[in-house]
Amino acid sequence: MFFAIFCLTCIIGAILSTMFVNRTLIPSNRSRPTTQSGNSAIKESADSNSATIDEINDIDRLSLEITKVTEQLLQAIANSDYEMYKSLCDPKITCFEPETIGNLVEGLDFHKFYFDTGKFARSDTVLSPKASKSTINCTMLTPVIHTLGDESACIAYILLLQYIDRNGQPQSVRTEETRVWHKKDTRWQCVHFHRSGMPVAAAIKSSFSIVVAHSFIYHSFMREIKVTLLPILSS
Repeated sequence: MFFAIFCLTCIIGAILSTMFVNRTLIPSNRSRPTTQSGNSAIKESADSNSATIDEINDIDRLSLEITKVTEQLLQAIANSDYEMYKSLCDPKITCFEPETIGNLVEGLDFHKFYFDTGKFARSDTVLSPKASKSTINCTMLTPVIHTLGDESACIAYILLLQYIDRNGQPQSVRTEETRVWHKKDTRWQCVHFHRSGMPVAAAIKSSFSIVVAHSFIYHSFMREIKVTLLPILSS
């Protein structure tokens, strides 16, 4: 009798031990979906990061395109290259600038006038002296670009223009500009711009007046010295 009870106790102990091992050491089927869900979440997060990197690369690419096409436009203006300028502008381009004296101007005829003059005049943003192309230097400073999708963008910057005046003296003119670009048939075109600052022609006239004034003051001063000091030195 005692032996039978002992055997029954051993059998029950073995059964309980097996059940304990199965519960604690062997993962159940119900835990596997959780693990798979975790892996799926990790993969989804990686895909999300990849998409963000792609978006950043697209923005950088668009920013480089806008900067390059803006520089081409400014170079066309500096070189009095109206055909290049025309190809980079929408036929119905609009603008506000000092030369429009507060009016919104639409179309290219207004700008073509300055290309055709061939004198030290304003053409959109910079001087266009056909006979003095080598004396003009344009520098675009601190450009800030806002991408508005894949086919539109806005760029704002400072344009520093260096030129040689009629007296052979280097002068500088600064303007603040904003340009809106739109891609049409795989080509970027400027559809609107806003330029602040005094008219370039007026700036040149002002700088020339300053040079003349300085020259007048200098010669007047030298004349006074001669009138005052010559009698003293001769005595």
